[in-house]
Amino acid sequence: MVRTMIGIDSTGAACIKIMKNSADDPRSTPDSQRWKFLYNSKLGIQANLCDIWVVNTFQAGNGVTYYPPGSNSATCTYMSLTVAQGTLWGFRNTAFPTLRYNVPLFDVKAKKGGGSNRYNQQMVAWTDSGEYYRGQGGYYAVGNYAQMGWAENMVLNNNLGNFAYGMPIIVTQSDGIDAFNRFRSRDKRLNVWNLPGNNVAPDDAPVLAPNGTKTIKISSTELKIAKPGYNVDTATVQQMAFDASKLPVKVIAAADIALPAGVSYYETGIPLPDTVALDVHFYDSATIMYPSNPQVLDFGAEYWFDGSLIGFEASKAMRARFMLYMEDISGPTGGSNKVLRQFEDGGRVVQFLRPGSADPPGWADIVIDTRWPQVQILKEGYFAFGAGNGVITDIPFDGTGMFPMVKYLTHHGAGNGASLGQNNLPMSWSAMWRLPFVKRLKYPYSGQAHAGESTFCELTANNARFYTFAGNVGDYYNRGDSPGTWQTSGAYAPGGIRYYIFGIPA
Repeated sequence: MVRTMIGIDSTGAACIKIMKNSADDPRSTPDSQRWKFLYNSKLGIQANLCDIWVVNTFQAGNGVTYYPPGSNSATCTYMSLTVAQGTLWGFRNTAFPTLRYNVPLFDVKAKKGGGSNRYNQQMVAWTDSGEYYRGQGGYYAVGNYAQMGWAENMVLNNNLGNFAYGMPIIVTQSDGIDAFNRFRSRDKRLNVWNLPGNNVAPDDAPVLAPNGTKTIKISSTELKIAKPGYNVDTATVQQMAFDASKLPVKVIAAADIALPAGVSYYETGIPLPDTVALDVHFYDSATIMYPSNPQVLDFGAEYWFDGSLIGFEASKAMRARFMLYMEDISGPTGGSNKVLRQFEDGGRVVQFLRPGSADPPGWADIVIDTRWPQVQILKEGYFAFGAGNGVITDIPFDGTGMFPMVKYLTHHGAGNGASLGQNNLPMSWSAMWRLPFVKRLKYPYSGQAHAGESTFCELTANNARFYTFAGNVGDYYNRGDSPGTWQTSGAYAPGGIRYYIFGIPA
């Protein structure tokens, strides 16, 4: 059984601490020994998800619709628009009421086209542009490249809307998969974190020295835990550690496993809703690489959820590294469950629940669960980089006793639809933050194996090494309309990376 402390630790701070190992004393174990804590209200930055938005409906007919009903291009929180590729959904930041940042850390989880229930976005595939002579050109890219990104000063043509900050997503009703459309999808999930996705620092309040302030309130009607030094009755969201409106991100399962070629399954031990958030990447290199190690073949695995199982279908033998987060879009339940709950599930489990939850509680009711550790942020920051073919930036961190995962966004300058290879996309922006992707040229150009947008990270126990290729071409190909004429195209290259090193006790 894990050890739980609600009270004063050896530094004099009022806090909640839950240990991974019952042999460790929560009162006296130094906070610096992060690998020993499942939960600790003294952490400086508390990771939590703002929202998961399912995007799988379509604009009826041509035109534009603004939401909520009755709003217009200036007052809407989100909108839908018919474009050549399908339906463009545009989300202003105001669509996410609890979002604290202009540009957040985000993910887009896209299901495979053709109405599949499988996710294929983390796969690597070569896509035919239709301009190549007998397939002589193009690149092998992780499916993230098919997504747009969080935009600043986004302008939709024809006065359809100006967004100071927001996220465009396209879903395609006729989403069949072929050589020209490897990553089309009619069903996507937009996962928005309450963490900054640009070069702004997190706004979490620092932990204060003990000052006699009441920081914990647990009763049948309230569950609030402020960070040490802040009054629990008046604390802002930045000063809170845990409460029913600021749930810590909890990890149901995390592993680095060998996948055989074909279908295999991983048992999580808990029924999984369709909107559960899985961060996963695939690699077959000697070291861990995200979002993939560079490939010159179609590579990776589709994944899906089946009851308590994560299913994988891998293109070849490889490894999968993942964290599965206990997040759902269902609302809180109603009932008279106790705020503190204990039960047996292969051992004694302690839960801290939202007051007034049902028995059993819903996922949105669970503030703390000793089966599932909270995500800790081992390192975070932003760095800019210049042009160069394979520029290396090392980010050292202390990963002692932790299972680390890297997440990052790439920072791009002004652009429009053509910047993303979609000339008929009716929009422009002054800056964009995108999901990362490896983009390996099928035919190298002047010593360049990677396109200018390509990035990847090599992860070890104590270092994240980023590789960038700004200044390289975007494509190199033999023109189909003039065989023998090889041509390059430009790249919408990034100039900065916003990174997080997540971790849980190993």
